[in-house]
Amino acid sequence: MDKETPSTPILPNLSAKKRTAAKGNPLLVVAIYSWTLPIVILVTFLIGFLLGYFMRTSTTSVQAFRPTPVEDQNALAQNENQREQIMKLIANQTNHYIGNQQAPVQMYEFSDFRCPYCAKYNLETGKRIFSKYVEQGKVYLGFVHLAILGEESVQAALASECAAEQQKFWEYHELLFAQREGGKNPDYSTENLIALAQELKLDVPSFSECLKSGRYTSSVLQQTQFARQLGLSSTPSFVINGKVIIGAQAYEVFEGIIEEELNQKTQ
Repeated sequence: MDKETPSTPILPNLSAKKRTAAKGNPLLVVAIYSWTLPIVILVTFLIGFLLGYFMRTSTTSVQAFRPTPVEDQNALAQNENQREQIMKLIANQTNHYIGNQQAPVQMYEFSDFRCPYCAKYNLETGKRIFSKYVEQGKVYLGFVHLAILGEESVQAALASECAAEQQKFWEYHELLFAQREGGKNPDYSTENLIALAQELKLDVPSFSECLKSGRYTSSVLQQTQFARQLGLSSTPSFVINGKVIIGAQAYEVFEGIIEEELNQKTQ
């Protein structure tokens, strides 16, 4: 696999890496707090804290810098504002949602239909999240293409967009991942993608014309590049109210973050 185009990722602490399908571990959960200024503040705080700690163990009575409660509140407000800005950027790139638009938790899946770990998430954990949170109006779920595993990744993404023309994106999304049930390695050739459209009883001539025209190629590639600019280079990746999860983690990892966000919204 080739390396990502060198760029400065928007999300902190997510440096560019080789494009891979992420396994279930190690776990990486990152809060999207800030860009340049808040990072400088955080680094300054940590340096001051460490200096204060080591100085207190010596004979010198140097105190570590600590922001006042008012400064803490201002920093938190700034961080929350920038998290909201990141979420708005993602929303602007997202075409497909499911669930309650007014849900207190917004969750975005960055995924590749050829990725086996994406399939694992959707066939297992994703179904539980959908049942407990999306169907209950607690999570508004969006899907962003991160088609990084070759030509068939892009073709499958294009097919899902053609299904969306007939209001069947999520059904086609589910059917694509279902091809990996039982550990199968699916073939996402044009012929097989059209066969899946037939299985969903879509208007096959319209679907075929759409797929062969490639008219959604720029949209799929734009979303993929956007994800890279965020610093997301592995599939699947998720953003939940400004927190990032990398990989098909256990259900409990998602549940913990979602419940935490729900509790904060009700306080």
